[in-house]
Amino acid sequence: MHSHDYITPSIDESQDVQLIFAQQDDLTGETAWGVVLPKDSCDESDYHIDDKKRFMLWAYGQTHDFYFHSNNRGQFQANLLAPPPEPVSFDEYDKMALTMPNVPVVRGESGMDPTNPFICSYFDLDVMGKEFGFSSNDKIHMVGYDVDAESGNEKYLHHMVLFECDGELMDEQVTSETRSGLGNSGLFHGKVEGSCTAMPNGCQNPVATWAVGAGANVMPEDVGISLGDGHRWLVLQMHYFNPQLDEGISDSSGLDVYFTKELRPVEGAVMFLNSGAATGQHPPIQGGLEDVTMETLYVEPECSKQWSEPITVMSVHHHSHFMGTRQEIIIERDGKNLGPLRDEMNYDYNHQTGVAPEAHLRVLYPGDRIATTCHFDTTSVAAYSMVEIGEESNREMCVPFFYYYPKQEAGAFQSYYPPESYSKIVISDYTWCSTPPLEEMGSFGSRCAEKLYADVPAFYKQTFEAYGYDGPSFTFSEMCNGGEETKDLREAQPICPKDCSETQSCSANELVAAVKQACQATCGSLGLSLYPDNSRTELFETANIGCPTPLFDPPTLAKPEKCVAKGALPISVALTEVSDNSNDQEPSLVDDQNKGNDLGETGVVMPDDPTRNSSSRALGVVFSLGMSLMVVLSTVIE
Repeated sequence: MHSHDYITPSIDESQDVQLIFAQQDDLTGETAWGVVLPKDSCDESDYHIDDKKRFMLWAYGQTHDFYFHSNNRGQFQANLLAPPPEPVSFDEYDKMALTMPNVPVVRGESGMDPTNPFICSYFDLDVMGKEFGFSSNDKIHMVGYDVDAESGNEKYLHHMVLFECDGELMDEQVTSETRSGLGNSGLFHGKVEGSCTAMPNGCQNPVATWAVGAGANVMPEDVGISLGDGHRWLVLQMHYFNPQLDEGISDSSGLDVYFTKELRPVEGAVMFLNSGAATGQHPPIQGGLEDVTMETLYVEPECSKQWSEPITVMSVHHHSHFMGTRQEIIIERDGKNLGPLRDEMNYDYNHQTGVAPEAHLRVLYPGDRIATTCHFDTTSVAAYSMVEIGEESNREMCVPFFYYYPKQEAGAFQSYYPPESYSKIVISDYTWCSTPPLEEMGSFGSRCAEKLYADVPAFYKQTFEAYGYDGPSFTFSEMCNGGEETKDLREAQPICPKDCSETQSCSANELVAAVKQACQATCGSLGLSLYPDNSRTELFETANIGCPTPLFDPPTLAKPEKCVAKGALPISVALTEVSDNSNDQEPSLVDDQNKGNDLGETGVVMPDDPTRNSSSRALGVVFSLGMSLMVVLSTVIE
């Protein structure tokens, strides 16, 4: 059975399951059943059984009718191919509580949408480390973290991201009288920013994340995420969602970060695949459609070759908003489509737990291609309207990510950007590449070279504005022959003729040749030929600004290999009644032919759930039957 929403599941057309037995004891309240499942049925409505946890649903009632069962239902996760892991415990580690200081859940003065406050709180490791005997100059390893949601405020929490900050401090210590700052921001321990949709410069290295439905995130025992090591400041960004504009709401939620001063051998990190999150980053998507996608984000082989070595994926996280239905992170290696990094047929905003990658894709290699696509159902808005992309919950976004190791210094943040918008970073108007110069008798050959020669700030207008330049215009000659005044600019934008610019003696001919060469490179990086060659006048069609070559045409992905079924039904299973006298248990049924191949208890233990009227417990045993599995579950309603 399957469902694509919070509705009654539909029965699959193909029933790829075989019931072995079912029994019920009205006196003890015990119900037990056993089924056989193929490891991979190749049915599009079925998940294949892999060495990873899967969500499983349960419900019970007074009859055998299939219906909602009100509060007598729930979910759990189980790995059918492995024994249960040891329970998560942070008891042996120190804890830093990084929580909001009872902040009002309202937007700051510069906030965009009153229903979507973005609020940040800053934490000084020199202050927090005193209790534990370390300073911000010491390196510590985060071994895991868990959400600390203030009771009653859960419905207002959209996401949390903990960032590590780079930057130089203005003062040497933090006191109530002397506020230490990051740059000139006036930063101090406990400072709250009431509007921080965009993180400040230097505070853009994410180290921990949480979204609705997620729980604790635990690193493997030999992996830690670095904190400190000269980075003094942490900042927690909280995205609240208050659609009804409830008043008088204050919040002290946050993250409990567990750490050790005994460094682990391997550094972990987070890799984002940002197909569209910020306002203006991605064009709106069409309303009124059951399945519409954002632009696919491609991490090309040239880009992943920046990794110094293969990386191991620890957990994969999908993130969209309410209209998101599915996300795909396709891995292609040596021309073969290896399938999705995480096999998830339906994205659910309320269950954004990270899960292990598919077993055959736990290790990614330099040279792999990664293609990320997000799907949306926009039928909740009119077909003539558009759905904006942006940070707020009532907009949409596509930002899957994964935790991995070892940490890579290059190629760890991938981000789509519209090619036309990106082109403005390197040239104010890309059509100059395909346009003749205004002075027909000149020697520039193209409008591009003519513009660069005449006015450097106007040629790179967006870049100069981004750096806050508000000075006068200057020519290419003034830049290259400008001596000490323009030295920093020449180093940042190395397009001047090298030899003559060092002595500030470049001739007009040398400068014209240099602007032609610069335009050839600039236009070529955008996919454009340079006038008078008009063989290509359209920009490359996609972009990933995290790659050495940001703009390129989308590749054609290889088709996935045809599914090969693993396990076939029906299968013959002979059951024998046995008894374990040592525990004085009642007789139970086991597979007589395959009892030596059992994989042990699956750990299918239903946790207490405050929404249920009564508690229950379940014990599962899995027997290997070649390419099929027999799952035996015993459930007791208490």
